[in-house]
Amino acid sequence: MALALSMTLVQGACVATAPSAPATSEPVRVTNNGQPFQMWEGALARKVADARCGARGVNVSIYDRFDRATGEWVYPEGCA
Repeated sequence: MALALSMTLVQGACVATAPSAPATSEPVRVTNNGQPFQMWEGALARKVADARCGARGVNVSIYDRFDRATGEWVYPEGCA
């Protein structure tokens, strides 16, 4: 039993992890392919932000907002 457990641990150490986008503390600002989003398009904006941030996605918070002046959705917590 102990031998099987130690072999499992050794094999697990040899597995490489997939690269991911680095975590950022800069806000993520997204538009609809260069066009402004509408305020009610938050779900679509979130998908765009997740795609921009890579496999781990965007950090969401209660501070996410729509910027009326630019038509951008802003995610202040940045990428995960």
